[in-house]
Amino acid sequence: MRPPIPPPPHRGGCLCGATRYRLEAPPLAVNACHCRDCRKLTGAANLLMVLVPAEAFAQDAGRVERFRKRADSGRLIDIVRCTQCGVRLWHEPLSSPQLVFVAAGTLDAPDWAVPTSHIWTDHAAPGTRFQDDAVLVAKQPADRQTLIDAFARLYPDG
Repeated sequence: MRPPIPPPPHRGGCLCGATRYRLEAPPLAVNACHCRDCRKLTGAANLLMVLVPAEAFAQDAGRVERFRKRADSGRLIDIVRCTQCGVRLWHEPLSSPQLVFVAAGTLDAPDWAVPTSHIWTDHAAPGTRFQDDAVLVAKQPADRQTLIDAFARLYPDG
């Protein structure tokens, strides 16, 4: 049983509280990335991301710094962090500027963020458990529509 997704806005921020953001639209997808980069950057088994339309995302406070990274897929992505505490808050994919990938753990109330898709599953940590109804992709999908379609299938009303 998946939890319902509360209506927007969804708010979040960094560990020290200096940087704050809000999402003014429902998510397009909730995805767990198991690539080695995300595992290393989070220090966890995966990075749980909420994909949102860029026009529905707003930074409300704080200063951030961007680190441009070439992912295993070959795509460039800007990793955005708080300048004070260094928390990884969101990604801005250069290949999809219409999207922002928010680190779900930085949401104020993240309990609804259960993955509807998992990518780079061939790099998943031993013992990783996947939801029975989630889409599993061995590497990077050809496009992000795969992730959006997986979410829409499980949350047809957004």
